Amino acid sequence: MWKLCKRPDLCWSISLGAWFIAWLTVPSLRPFTAAVLLLHLPVLVAGVANLHLGFFCPALCTRGGEKRRLALTFDDGPEPNLTPAILDLLGEFNFRATFFCIARRVEKHPAVARLIVTRGHTIACHDLDHQWTANLRRHRRMVADINEACSIIRSVTGISPRCYRPPVGLSNPHLRTALAHLDMVCIGWSRSLGDAGNRFAGRLRRMPRLAEPGAVIMLHDCLPAVSHRDVFLQQLRMLCERIREKELTSVGVDELFGVTPYR
Repeated sequence: MWKLCKRPDLCWSISLGAWFIAWLTVPSLRPFTAAVLLLHLPVLVAGVANLHLGFFCPALCTRGGEKRRLALTFDDGPEPNLTPAILDLLGEFNFRATFFCIARRVEKHPAVARLIVTRGHTIACHDLDHQWTANLRRHRRMVADINEACSIIRSVTGISPRCYRPPVGLSNPHLRTALAHLDMVCIGWSRSLGDAGNRFAGRLRRMPRLAEPGAVIMLHDCLPAVSHRDVFLQQLRMLCERIREKELTSVGVDELFGVTPYR
């Protein structure tokens, strides 16, 4: 549906404006226009919650037509009790991945952040501190926070990321302009265990099913439940084995989509 319009958020706004005019000028149609208004609300919610729709901001979520590659991505790290083990496992398979790091955690664990880079993986930005209120920010605050996050990552690793994934994968009307101002690219995903994927062992066991050509697989290198560490690593190994069985390989999102990873 969104392919019909390059700016679906503007199409939605124009439609809402037309509804408002109809409501004011044609009272006899108000029962109908009230029903139309109700249709606008779920569209808005879907646009906020689903990056794949590109409602407020275009996001790279999957590579159509790809036959040999996919992208493993990890959010919410770095985590010293898990990230290095993930890096070791990826090294066994000679896979590259992208780590969407929270800048405050990069500050807290600089050696792990540097390890991501020295092992040849792509480091990307997952905002400053992953506050639950992050999606309520306006343009100026969003630019300031993301810019500070990139500055922290640069001070630790020596490189400033261009790839960005918003906290919880939510978007708002200011995300497009903020990323354009910062010359950054929004990266979504097409396959995942859900945003709470590491919190439930049952979800972790679905991990091997995520492998498919062109996919951007979203996982988490954090441990809300420390007891899940061994299960996570076991299932990640099985996922890597499944990727290899399908004669696929994992690359950074920059390579998958042909974008420049750093500023």
